[in-house]
Formats: sequence, C-alpha cells, structure tokens
Amino acid sequence: MAASVRGRPIRSRNDSGEENVPLDLSREPSDNLHEILQNVAKPHGVSNMRKLGHLNNLIKLLCSIGHCEERFGFTYEEIIICLRLALLNEAKEVRAAGLRALRYLMKDSSILQLILRLQVDYLIARCIDIKQSNEVERTQALRLVRKMITVNALLFPSSVTNSLIAVGNDGLQERDPMVRACIAVICELALKNPAVVAQRGGLSTILKNVIDSQLSRINEALITTILHLLNHPHTRQYVRSDVELEQILAPYTDFHYRHNPETAEAQLKEDKQARFLASKMAIVAAFRSWSGECCFLSLLHIEVFFFFFI
Repeated sequence: MAASVRGRPIRSRNDSGEENVPLDLSREPSDNLHEILQNVAKPHGVSNMRKLGHLNNLIKLLCSIGHCEERFGFTYEEIIICLRLALLNEAKEVRAAGLRALRYLMKDSSILQLILRLQVDYLIARCIDIKQSNEVERTQALRLVRKMITVNALLFPSSVTNSLIAVGNDGLQERDPMVRACIAVICELALKNPAVVAQRGGLSTILKNVIDSQLSRINEALITTILHLLNHPHTRQYVRSDVELEQILAPYTDFHYRHNPETAEAQLKEDKQARFLASKMAIVAAFRSWSGECCFLSLLHIEVFFFFFI
C-alpha cells in the first residue's frame, strides 16, 4: 500500500507577501469584524502577514457596508483601540496597513476626536519620524495626516505638526525622500490652521525651504502660501515679516551669508549661486501680489531696492 505523504498546508500569498485571508461578505458584518479585530489584537499566534491580510479585509468590509456602527457590533472606540496595536507592530507592512485602515475609518470629526483622545496621534508622529527604508509606511502616515486636515484642520494635533516640521527642517541634509511631501502638507495645513503651524515654527520652515528650492513651481508655491496669510487680516498676525521674511532677502543683503554652516569651502561659490537663484525667484513671485510688494518694500533698504531693480 502506497504511503500517503501529507505536507504542511500551503498558504496563499500575493506578491507583497500578504497572506490571502478569505472574507465572506455574506456573513454578518459583526462576525467578520470580530474575527478581524481578534486576529489584529492577538499578541502571539498570528503571523504579521496574516494580520496584514485581516487589516486589508477591514477596509474591504468598510467599503462594503459603509460606516454603520449599528452593524459593526463594536463601537468606534473599540475598533480604534485594536487598530492602535497595529501601529505598535514591529513589521512596517502591518503599521502601514493600520494607518490605511484608520484613514478609511475616519469619516468625520467625532472619529478624529476619538483618535486624538486615545493618543493615536503620537503613534502617527512616530511613523513619520522613523526612517528605515519604510517609505510605504510613511506614505500611508502622510495620507492619514492629509485626511485629518480634510476632516477638521482645527483639531490637528501639535504632535504630528512637530514631526512634519522636523522632517522639513532637516530632511534635505539627511537626504530624506519624504521632505518635499512633508513641506507640501505643512503648506496645506498652514492655509487651514495657520495657528498651529505658526506656534510650532512651521512658517519659518516653509521660508527656509524657499531658499532650498531652485525649481520655480515649488519655489512659487511655497512663497505664495506665506503671501496668502499676509493677504488676510486675521492670518497676517502669524507671519513675523521683520524676522521670518528676511530669510528670503538674506542671500543678497547679508555679505557673510551661508545657508548651511556645514557647506565645504570648495562648494561655497556654487551654493551661493543656487541661493541667489532661489531668492530671486521668490522675490519676483512676491512682487506679483500687493501683499508681497508692500511687505518686501517695507523690508528693503532703498539702496538694495535700486540694486535689484534698476
């Protein structure tokens, strides 16, 4: 009699390594959600790739039944508490899936308030801060941050603002690929909640990156964000024109100007030319608006003004 050889069951996986966990949408949503959250919250006995599959199933379930808390069998608070554990997982793929699930779950200000009350914002900030070949996780974190701005920018937490500004300040020196994305989010937040950006020094970060950018579209977008705030009386108070805007003029007005003290002497001339170009583009963009023209003319000495434009 032929011997029967039975091997280990082969688990189906897709190209990303995620384990394909079946989801039966004909079952009660509460049963499906119970199974998903149970596997996500288990500290042992469930592989990370299986947790990844369950987190993706949660998104499919939300898209299928909508945001109907009565059909969940769980409160939003209980769901967020379970998803919070995914953001503490050692696998970046699971953390990214947890961030994505939170983005799909957050439909209005009440859920955003729950997320903040449960201090999930500190875990989101941690995901932005970590730089260990985890671009997928950081991308999902920034997408979640933009969703928070869209839902209610006035509730935006300072913890996440600090992380965005930290990347914006030091990202270029550290060759961080997410620096431009973080600056774009800071600009978006500055238009909708300038108070939190100004209090954390974000406007100075935007202006610093104006001098760092020699691409005309990026340069103009950054300086236009500041000019938009200057153009409205209720937001003008956040821009310290006598301090922050002088950064734009510094390459021309400061004889000993050096944008980065670590720049080597051999590269100093090339670096100065790049700063001159960025400063010129920003000044030209500013003079296309009344707010920029009035502000910069109040800063410029008459000799510098004639040097630039005559």
